[in-house]
Amino acid sequence: MVSKGITVYSYISVAGYEVEFSVPNGRIINTENDNHSAKDLEIESKNIPGKENYTGRFIWRVLQNSREIANRYNDINSLTGNLEGGNMKSTLEDQSIFIGDVIISYGFYDAGSGKAGLTDKDQCFVTVTANQSTWMGSLAPQGSPAAMKPFSRFVLVAPHDDGMDTMQNSDVVINALDSSNIFKFKDNIPELRWFGDLLPSEVLVHMLPDIVYALAITQKDTITSMLGLGARYFEFRPAFPIPLFTEISHLENKPYFQHACIPGLAYDVFLDQVVAFLDTHVAEIVTFHIRWDNIVGECRHPTSDELNAAMETALSKSKSNGHLKCGTIDCLTQSIDELRNSGQRLICMIEADKYDSWTAEAYATLTAAPIIKRFESMTTEGQESHPLTVLQCQATSQSIKEVLVYSVFAANAATSCLSATKAMLDQQTLPWIKDNVLTRLQAEKPIVVMNDFIDGATVDVAINLSRARLAL
Repeated sequence: MVSKGITVYSYISVAGYEVEFSVPNGRIINTENDNHSAKDLEIESKNIPGKENYTGRFIWRVLQNSREIANRYNDINSLTGNLEGGNMKSTLEDQSIFIGDVIISYGFYDAGSGKAGLTDKDQCFVTVTANQSTWMGSLAPQGSPAAMKPFSRFVLVAPHDDGMDTMQNSDVVINALDSSNIFKFKDNIPELRWFGDLLPSEVLVHMLPDIVYALAITQKDTITSMLGLGARYFEFRPAFPIPLFTEISHLENKPYFQHACIPGLAYDVFLDQVVAFLDTHVAEIVTFHIRWDNIVGECRHPTSDELNAAMETALSKSKSNGHLKCGTIDCLTQSIDELRNSGQRLICMIEADKYDSWTAEAYATLTAAPIIKRFESMTTEGQESHPLTVLQCQATSQSIKEVLVYSVFAANAATSCLSATKAMLDQQTLPWIKDNVLTRLQAEKPIVVMNDFIDGATVDVAINLSRARLAL
């Protein structure tokens, strides 16, 4: 008998909903009582019909009062562990499902044989939460006592590396690279040197999409969908492409979100989606933070004039008749209604100081322990000298050489090492934040909860903490 294991996780915060996970001759039904727990299923060859058939179907279903409203599946070979088919074969295609007032977020990790400390069990998570496109207006309605409180009372959800939700622009560059110019990637992305030692340039070029996928893709939903999920803080690293990339490809020479030198979402597209959202959600306030951490020197930063022009262009498309305006870091201390009344519902900060849990050493991990240790080191006193506090839930396991190399050599579009740890880390980091933030971090500063593959469970934690802080 051979088998392939799958660890499943769910989070439910809407009454009447359940999540069912099933394999041949095995089923788990989770309710809200199973939030932040992990359970295991096995696709076993003995339960699959056919003497020489080893492929069984794993499927999740979301049930509303016992009626199915959504499902996704993968066909998994119990002998090899490989994906043979399904509609969760690519992380970027695992986009959140909006059904009425409910959002279903999900993800799937196709595990290998468990090398380099990675799990050998496939991973799947499903969250079922309310549509949170208007959560600020619901918590602090215009004219309410809560709306008179400072904006800094909010706990904001942030998608980590929010501009890396697409490979559209990086693919334009990758498809134009060959063995004669791959050195530009090697020179600017240190992790590529790990493969350069193992592979000739011709093979490296062929594998580059999988390497970039494993290294850089941290989100799977559009900015518009992230806003609908409830995200209200975005760190964006806008910079122009390396000159070579625009010379050898059709990539337009304009600012993109940059991961080192890997181009993600275009900056103008990001601004357009945020402005369009704020036009139709008039009680919501979005904060974005322009930073240039770890961008290579050849990626030119936009000048102040270029940044201002981009903002003016985006705001000119607003349907608010000029009422929507861009505010500055000073807005963090103003009351919520002051910002609404002045139209400053798009707050822009540029390289502001922050009290951040992230360190390279602690976050190069496959477990939650060093991340929790960083959380526990943070104090109210530490907050005081910084304008905002950031708690990062995601690991940067791709910075562990063996993890990234193994993930790429075993690669398909669902084997990113970032998705390997997503649900397991959330199972521990989110309860810690829920249980400890109010007592440990009491400064009058905005708190940001950041995560990969943003989902409803992360948003719920932040909204519930915001509700409590607004009641103080």
